[in-house]
Amino acid sequence: MEYSGMASVWFGVSKSFENLKEYVDIEYTEDGDSIDSKFGTNFEFGYYDEDNIEICFYENPKNNVDDILNDFSYSELIIPKIKELINGDKLAYSINSVIVLYDFQYNEAKSGDESENIEIKFIGTVPYK
Repeated sequence: MEYSGMASVWFGVSKSFENLKEYVDIEYTEDGDSIDSKFGTNFEFGYYDEDNIEICFYENPKNNVDDILNDFSYSELIIPKIKELINGDKLAYSINSVIVLYDFQYNEAKSGDESENIEIKFIGTVPYK
């Protein structure tokens, strides 16, 4: 799963930024052992390096890939690749939540996840270096 130079991207809809944050947060036991996030558990890859994740929540849903990914690291490299994956500049639907996991190549054990407060879909893995 860890793979230098690759970024895995998910788009979705969340009820709030707090819901998105809770979805990706890794917790720890008193002994310091990690407890996988709902994100890692639901997409069946478990642990990931918290230093390699960026998330964003938009109050106003967006469907333009440039607008969605513009504030992310390496956006100038990621945006064109995501446009290739979706065959266009815009999504057929609007989203308000984005997860980008760097140096990670998701093997697509699962293409989407629907929880109580979030619906998220794996878009693809693209090179960012």
